[in-house]
Amino acid sequence: MSKAKKKSSIKKQKSSKKSKFPKEPLFLDRNESQTGPTPEVYKILKKVDLQLLSWYSRDFMKGIKSALSKRIADDFGFDEKHVLLSYGSEDLLKQIIHCYVNPGDKILIPREAWWYYKKVASERGGTNVEYPMKKGTYEGVPYYLYDVDEMIQIFNDTKPKVVVIASPNNPTGNRIDSKDLKRFLDATKDTITMIDEAYWGFGSTENEYVKPYIDEYPNLVICRTFSKFFALAGFRIGFAFAGRNLDVLINFTTRYLGYNRVSEKLGMVALDNIKWYLKIGKQYEKDKEMMYKEFGKLKGFVPFKSFANFILVDIPVEIRAGLKKYLDERNLRIKFLDEEAFRTEARISLGTKEDNKLLMNTIKQYCKEVNWH
Repeated sequence: MSKAKKKSSIKKQKSSKKSKFPKEPLFLDRNESQTGPTPEVYKILKKVDLQLLSWYSRDFMKGIKSALSKRIADDFGFDEKHVLLSYGSEDLLKQIIHCYVNPGDKILIPREAWWYYKKVASERGGTNVEYPMKKGTYEGVPYYLYDVDEMIQIFNDTKPKVVVIASPNNPTGNRIDSKDLKRFLDATKDTITMIDEAYWGFGSTENEYVKPYIDEYPNLVICRTFSKFFALAGFRIGFAFAGRNLDVLINFTTRYLGYNRVSEKLGMVALDNIKWYLKIGKQYEKDKEMMYKEFGKLKGFVPFKSFANFILVDIPVEIRAGLKKYLDERNLRIKFLDEEAFRTEARISLGTKEDNKLLMNTIKQYCKEVNWH
């Protein structure tokens, strides 16, 4: 081989090697979808017209709050009054707290959870009471568990104004067992209790419990969103089911000029195409299984079973900083947590099959390069 051809070959190899990493950051740290919504969403966006953009909703003339809340109510067997719309789960949480919490009131929240749970009470002069989770296993994989006995004890001792449960929980990925949830709701029946189901759909698409729970527990709110499973985070649309004692919240959330009409339309399209999303969900489950297996082979790494679109991984402290730098240099972003409940863990949001494989291989390559066995 001539020198010119040899140089050209080497250059191509280097170029090829370099190109396997993205030119722009791949954000696997935000729990956002990298696959996007059903293709039907894009078709609708091409047809957005004057009415959807410039006119307020006329749904009030039909005696309903919105077409989307009426659709959800019909699907679940509710009077539409009990279906609330919002700008995602964050907005629902904020509205519940701002509606019911006064200065000095307590909010019971999970300790190992989303940072905003710990901030929102302060917006109303309230204070947090935290209940811890415990570590166990699920089908042989490390797993966080809700300790319902302790939760009930803390609830009885502190008498909070509002209780928050996340299922699945961010960043641990665990969900609360149905029997445990029933036992806890029995204990908090007279207290406003929010179940945040923002990550519904990834580990389970069960809906059968929603109507019976809302009927049985009049102070219960079950919150969901189109941001995660349905990949519509940019359109900020969420919904909730509210019990019969929560008229103050129902009135508080009602928007008399209607809601975002484009978001409503896309929400209905997403609901019509659930089978498409289930295919994506199956791939996520395969990728999570791959990650459990591969992380389990690396010394000191502990992956936790997740029912969401992310997994939590405990990373050996000795290589944590070096791994972060190595990934950042290759435009691969994962969430290296640094807060009271999580000092050595990272949360990895799932991307496409190719994204997940690239990330896993890069982490393994780093461990090999630093001789971490």
